[in-house]
Parts: sequence; C-alpha cells; structure tokens
Amino acid sequence: MSLKPDFATMTTLQLRAYVLEHRDDEESLQVYLDKLHSENPNSRVYKAEDNVSEAIAEYLENKRQQKTA
Repeated sequence: MSLKPDFATMTTLQLRAYVLEHRDDEESLQVYLDKLHSENPNSRVYKAEDNVSEAIAEYLENKRQQKTA
C-alpha cells in the first residue's frame, strides 16, 4: 500500500503530473480542478457534450485583437 502525497502542498504543475500518472485517482483530479478554478475563478467550465469550437474561435479572435492593439 503506497501513501498518497499531500495534494494541498503540491503546485499546480506537480498535481497535473500526478493526475496524468494516476488517471484512476479521482481525488487527485478533483483537487487539481479545484486548484485550477481557485487560481482563475472566472474561467469557464465546459461539459463533455458542449461544442467548444465557437468558444475557441472567440478566444483566438480576442487574442488576435490584443496583439494588434
């Protein structure tokens, strides 16, 4: 039996790496998602059935406009 690391003390990058290595660990995934949201509370969350192509196009257009401004 191996002990889980202390997710609360891990950086976002460390948590991401852990989640990718332990894809069946739902607890670590939830901690990672919570951390991402706390770092950027205005980020939009998409559901699996959402079509994100429009959101991606809008994001890219906003980035293009920021470069030319």
